[in-house]
Amino acid sequence: MTATRWGLAVSALMFALVAMLFAAPPAAAEEYVLGPEDVLSVSVWMHAELERSVTINSDGNITLPPIGEVKAAGLTTKQLGDRVAEQLTRYLRSTTNVTITVTQFMSRSVYVTGAVAKPGRYGFEQIPSLVDVIAQAGGATMGADLSGAQVVRKEGDARRTMAVDLAAVLRGADTSALPELRPGDTVVIPGPGAPGAGGGEGIAVLGEVVKPGLFATAGKMDVWAAIASAGGTTARGNLADVRLLTRSDGGQTVTALNLREVLDRGSRTPMALSPGDVVVVMPKGPTVWGGLTAVLGLSRDLLNIVVVADYLQNRK
Repeated sequence: MTATRWGLAVSALMFALVAMLFAAPPAAAEEYVLGPEDVLSVSVWMHAELERSVTINSDGNITLPPIGEVKAAGLTTKQLGDRVAEQLTRYLRSTTNVTITVTQFMSRSVYVTGAVAKPGRYGFEQIPSLVDVIAQAGGATMGADLSGAQVVRKEGDARRTMAVDLAAVLRGADTSALPELRPGDTVVIPGPGAPGAGGGEGIAVLGEVVKPGLFATAGKMDVWAAIASAGGTTARGNLADVRLLTRSDGGQTVTALNLREVLDRGSRTPMALSPGDVVVVMPKGPTVWGGLTAVLGLSRDLLNIVVVADYLQNRK
């Protein structure tokens, strides 16, 4: 796997696993109501020549030959299908069934921009959580400032900007404070912006640090410098229990580091990390850190996340 692909894989899986961890129980599904810019597939039974893809225009209509314009916005797919079928009876010798399928839910879309792998516009049948939306955009890229994320919302002629600390979410904080996204919102992740920016495979610093994420490095990096790049440890960070995850021949190695002991000796002897290594700062106290599984979103060729999570959660 190339350096850039590794970086994107770590970031994308990190967000995907966070999304799975904090996902709410499924609610009863409501029928989707069509809106402008939704893209539809129209299928007419026994009349393949009438099948086509159409987009609902800004007036809420679609155009279908031979019947012309049909009001679509505000209807469910079944209601629109019944309406089209009724109007087709004027042109067909017998009644028919019309099936409408939404292929792109663009009336309920949000924009994702900045330091994500695939910036752009994303449509959803039901707009998911902020973490899910970023995961859809491929996750944050190397060097992204997750603590400085923003949600920009248009309210009439004005725009309101909401600051969001996603780094706190990755540390296992309460997700109830995350804003619920609405159609037309723009999610901004500050950082380099371009996928793979930084030039090489990076080092991941996760756990109880201020700004968990990926940090670019062209070669070796000292473990102290890596933690400093992540903003240092949080109040719960335990320097006496730092885990270093490295690739080794035929598998992976998890090494426990007691950096507190190193400091007590009055020494900061360089501990060189290599590109691809992962530093995890564990929390203080006996409580198992439930957020660990969420943030260790590592590609299979780097680490087996299940084995690593099990090892760390059953630590003495």
